[in-house]
Amino acid sequence: METIFHKACLLQLSTSVWTSSRMLEQAVMERIGANTEWLRGRKFLINPELLGPINTTTHQARNIVQKHSLPFPITSIYLVPKESLTLIDERLGEFKERFWIKVAEFEQMYESARDEAKSVLKDLFNESDYPSDISSKFRFEWRFLVLDVPGKSKLLSPQIYEREKQKFEDLMAETRELALTALREEFGGIVKHLVEQFTTEGKPKTLKTSMFNRLREFLDDFGTKNIFEDDTLKALTEQAKSVIGGMSAYGLRYNSAMQQQISHEMQNLKTAIDEAIEELPRRKIRMAV
Repeated sequence: METIFHKACLLQLSTSVWTSSRMLEQAVMERIGANTEWLRGRKFLINPELLGPINTTTHQARNIVQKHSLPFPITSIYLVPKESLTLIDERLGEFKERFWIKVAEFEQMYESARDEAKSVLKDLFNESDYPSDISSKFRFEWRFLVLDVPGKSKLLSPQIYEREKQKFEDLMAETRELALTALREEFGGIVKHLVEQFTTEGKPKTLKTSMFNRLREFLDDFGTKNIFEDDTLKALTEQAKSVIGGMSAYGLRYNSAMQQQISHEMQNLKTAIDEAIEELPRRKIRMAV
């Protein structure tokens, strides 16, 4: 387990966007008698589409982190291989800049958006729902956390130290299971889609270059992400490399014999991946902060 400390660290990504809605009291819903576009058990404080660009930026940032990291049993924390640290840090810097640009653009529309809400919500409009400093309701930040076994300390009794050490070791065992499962299932999903592309109800199907690219991208990134040294999956990725070789979706479209051969080999690979997924131990995963 100690080798993991030299291969990866944790990343905590924290983002928040102003919650531009409020729950309606039951008495209000009964008085209204029916929902409208602006009233669905909650009232929108502004047109929610105005926050769309900001939410999109946060989603894109998380997608980038997830793409280059491994899952961790604690929400909003990711296990990042050391080879991906610089890339993720640089990309998050770009998304942070974009995030605050979008927030600034929203601030410029904030007053007019509130005036629009006032005219639509009428007596349901409440001035106190609207922060005077709207920028304080947004956040985009991240930090890296170094993995390490809890050290002995004068502050901890031997009993507490042993308990915390065991909790940490359990957490890392759980992290390993999550990582192995995530990589095997991602690989299995890509191969499954490729197998499905070869035939549909016995009829030839147009092969998409994007799926071959997804497979090659996974194979290229696997060495970086395989920090828990999954030898089973490593062997399967080597098998996949030998199957696709220098082939392309375009070339296979016009070679039915080669399509049948690759389809057969991909189906065998899919079966092997499915078996590899099934053999993994399953434990109840904690997702507490």
